Amino acid sequence: MEKILTLKEVAQYIKLNERTILKMVNKQEIPAKKIGNQWRFILSKVDEWLTREIKQVDTSDLNALIKSEPHIIPISRLFNENLINLNLQGNDKDEILEELSLIPVNAGTIKNNSEFHSKMKHREELMTTALINGFAIPHPRHPINELFSSPAILLGRSIQGVDFGASDKQKSHLFFVSCATNEAVHLRLIAKLGRLFKVPGIFDKFMNAKENSDIIKILIDLDSTLLDFSREALSNGNGNGIK
Repeated sequence: MEKILTLKEVAQYIKLNERTILKMVNKQEIPAKKIGNQWRFILSKVDEWLTREIKQVDTSDLNALIKSEPHIIPISRLFNENLINLNLQGNDKDEILEELSLIPVNAGTIKNNSEFHSKMKHREELMTTALINGFAIPHPRHPINELFSSPAILLGRSIQGVDFGASDKQKSHLFFVSCATNEAVHLRLIAKLGRLFKVPGIFDKFMNAKENSDIIKILIDLDSTLLDFSREALSNGNGNGIK
């Protein structure tokens, strides 16, 4: 049975105030149904809407998320050679999710992958996290607070590619998994990835990498040239991070 949320509950769920939600409802910007004189929201529909909003988020929105961080962290520091698998062998979505969930186990970051895998699988059942151009951002619907002690981004690569349900009907090859400690951190990680995906030629660079260390080198180079996350750059309007 579908879970139904009240106005107050949906406001708490997506971290906006009730007045803002009402304005969005009146403009038909968020899925809702009026029962009597009260608005009700289907949780799965709200999740679908949130995912679409994340996919379509523009540069100014990404800047706002990144700028709100207490410390500007270079994207290269969110990756770790031990949290990269450039040789995913899965032939379908579930096999890929299984392999991705094993990356932190093999790195000694978590003890087992059962909860991580099941949460990512449940999220995919609600709506695919595949983006266009071969990218995907699988993740648990809600961060698992006790699972990761610090935020990180896992990377998995499938040379052959897998049908992940992308809207452009192309196979997904590069899978970036947000390992967040809370919702705010998750949004900031997604924001950083959104800027990364806009870098010209980044897909080919990642696909042509031979070793895990090559990925880190690519990211370090981007941090020093194309992706400028400094407060000065953001405040001066260089928000797209691409010179």
